[in-house]
Amino acid sequence: MAVVAGLLDEATVWVGERGYEQWPLPFPRDELEAAVERGEVYVAEVDREVVATVTLLWDDPMYWGDRPADAAYVHKLAVRRACAGRRIGSAIVEWADMTAAAAGRAFLRLDCLADNPGIRSYYEQLGFEHRGDLVVNNRNMSIYERPVHGHRH
Repeated sequence: MAVVAGLLDEATVWVGERGYEQWPLPFPRDELEAAVERGEVYVAEVDREVVATVTLLWDDPMYWGDRPADAAYVHKLAVRRACAGRRIGSAIVEWADMTAAAAGRAFLRLDCLADNPGIRSYYEQLGFEHRGDLVVNNRNMSIYERPVHGHRH
């Protein structure tokens, strides 16, 4: 739990230094604890050290509204800065893709800051397509989607 909080806070500081507001700092520990208890929070390890975290949800009405149960939603993807550039983030997205496929979902969806071109192009390189923009908590957000690789339409 503390290690996940540390990863999120490190990512928030790093993004903040570039002029973007990522997540609350520090990330609300009670919110994180509740998500951990619901089984939504995952970590990735390299050599038994936690290097990344992601939260996987099965619905996301705040960003996507009421939808059929056809997608998995990637949230709070953060990789330790010391491990940047090692394709850990894309490996986590592929894991989320397989998890979604195993659950019979057709799409992988996520949101990111609309004003951050770096994160947008990162997700576009991973095959996500821009599906719209919205304002959530006074922040301009963009929503992205890609078909799940293993899913047959």
